[in-house]
Amino acid sequence: MAEKRKAEKEPPAWFDIAEENNTNMYVSDLPDDITEKEFDELMSKCGLIMYDPATKKPKVKLYKDAEGKPKGDGLCSYIKIESVDLALKILDGSDLRGKTIHVQRAEFQMKGNFDPTKRKKKRSNREKRKQKLKQEKLFDWTPDEPTSSRPKHEKVVIIKHMFDPKEFEKDPLLINEIRDDVRSEASKFGDVRKIVVYDRHPEGVVSVTFREPEEADLCIEALNGRWFAQQQLDAVAWDGHTKYDIEETAEEKEARLKKWETFLESEGKKEEQDTKRKGDEVPHSEAKD
Repeated sequence: MAEKRKAEKEPPAWFDIAEENNTNMYVSDLPDDITEKEFDELMSKCGLIMYDPATKKPKVKLYKDAEGKPKGDGLCSYIKIESVDLALKILDGSDLRGKTIHVQRAEFQMKGNFDPTKRKKKRSNREKRKQKLKQEKLFDWTPDEPTSSRPKHEKVVIIKHMFDPKEFEKDPLLINEIRDDVRSEASKFGDVRKIVVYDRHPEGVVSVTFREPEEADLCIEALNGRWFAQQQLDAVAWDGHTKYDIEETAEEKEARLKKWETFLESEGKKEEQDTKRKGDEVPHSEAKD
């Protein structure tokens, strides 16, 4: 019985790329002083250029002579085959700084015997998947941000002269009243997201944050120059930089807390007195009996 011989593997060799899969373009008759950046910009007119993970640059190449000067031809690798057809229609025969360039599908010819030692290092499946996802992401359609988009800080209105900080020393609960008054008025102009009362600021500052800058515009137009509690208001859009918080020293903080405690105690006593007074009052119907 004859021994079975294992099929001999074919030695490594050059191979051809099918035309329907060939996204490599050969460009000739380029200006002698063309740069890689200019070549990249030229070819990008017809589509996205493949990204080389090894060099971390687009896959474009200018052929150069022994002295490193461009020879007038180059190679470009597109991501999509549609870009090849477009380049053939648009770029082939076009004028580039006085020179008529020629574009065609790249044809790779064997030069000498195939040397497997010069073959590029094979990429892992993980690297291939990562590269594929990166390329697919380039073609994801996402709406561009409107050119009229305004900065976020313009959603914030700064209103000055809303109060005198000394008023809060006598009655800290006025802070809540100020906040409620501002919210009630500002809500007429849009969706109010946040209100901050800078109770220690000498100019009596309150900030109002709206959902949209246009709502803030309406608020400014309505409140700027308006009178409130015998003071003329100054309403402007926040500049995005100015801070209105007033830092206090340890002594100032301690003094403020003591005043707050005193206020709470006095309020508690008032409530007790009111409750006692109401309990002592006798309805007229009971007095007749």
